[in-house]
Amino acid sequence: MKKVGLHVRFERTLTELIKKAVRLELPFFQCFLTQRKTGKVFRFEEKDILAFLSMRRIYFEDLYLHASYLINLAQPERFRHPILNKEVDLAKRLEFSRIVLHPGAVRSIDEKKAGIESIARMLNYFCKKEKDIQFLLENTAFGQRAIGSDIEDFFQILEFLDKPETIGFCIDTVHAHVAGYDLISTKGYEQFIDVLQKKIGFDQIKLIHLNETREMRGSYLDVHCCVGDACAALGESALKRLLYDARLEHIPLLCEFPHVAEQEEERVLSRINRWLQKK
Repeated sequence: MKKVGLHVRFERTLTELIKKAVRLELPFFQCFLTQRKTGKVFRFEEKDILAFLSMRRIYFEDLYLHASYLINLAQPERFRHPILNKEVDLAKRLEFSRIVLHPGAVRSIDEKKAGIESIARMLNYFCKKEKDIQFLLENTAFGQRAIGSDIEDFFQILEFLDKPETIGFCIDTVHAHVAGYDLISTKGYEQFIDVLQKKIGFDQIKLIHLNETREMRGSYLDVHCCVGDACAALGESALKRLLYDARLEHIPLLCEFPHVAEQEEERVLSRINRWLQKK
C-alpha cells in the first residue's frame, strides 16, 4: 500500500534521526545534512554513521537528501560548487539515493537565460561524475528571478542537458500555489497537470512534496502549515484530487511540516495515509 513519507529534522545524531523515521513507520524520508544559515555540512562520528547505515539497509530502499538552500547553480560565473560537492560526498557515504535541489536564482530577469544555462552546465558536470545518485530539481516559490517558479524553466534546462533523462523533478504543491498556479479549481488543476506533462513529462517527476500553506495564491511566500490546518489555503479537496490522480499514482509523496511535535506529525501522516487507503 502506498504511504506518504516525511521530511525529518536532524537534531543531534543520524541514529536519532533514522530511529524517528522507523517509529513513524515511514516508507522513506528526506532530511537536511547542512546547517540552515551557513550551509556548512554536519560532521558525524564514525560509529553514528555505521549505526545509521545498518538501520538504513534494513528499513529503507530510498532516501532523499534535501540540498542546502544556499546552493545557487544559476550563477554564470561558477563552474564548480564546493557546498554541493561536499553534500554529494556525504550523501554517497550515507547511501542516499536522490538529492532534492532548488535550482537557484538570478539577480535580474535579464540574466535568466544565462542562469538556466549555468544550471544545466553544473548538472552536466555532476551527472557525468556521479552515477549512484539522482538529482531532483524542485519547483520554487519566489517569482520570476527564481529558476523553477515557472515550470517552463525546467523545459529550457532539459534542452541544455547532455542526458536529460538522468535528471528528475520534485513538484511541491505549496511552491506551485504561491508561485501562481491554480491547484484548487478543477480547471486550474487540469491546466497545471497539462503543463507538467508537456514541459517535464510524468515519468521524470520522481517525488511530490504534498504540502499545505495558509498563504494566498501568487503571494510568493514559502510558508508551510500542516495538512488539515483550519486556515489552509489549498484544502483537503485539492490535495485529494492530486492524491487520487491516476496519472500521478506512480510518484512517491512526501510531506514537509513546520516544526511541530512528533505526535502531531504522526497524527497528520495517519490522516493522509487513510486518504490513500480509500483511493
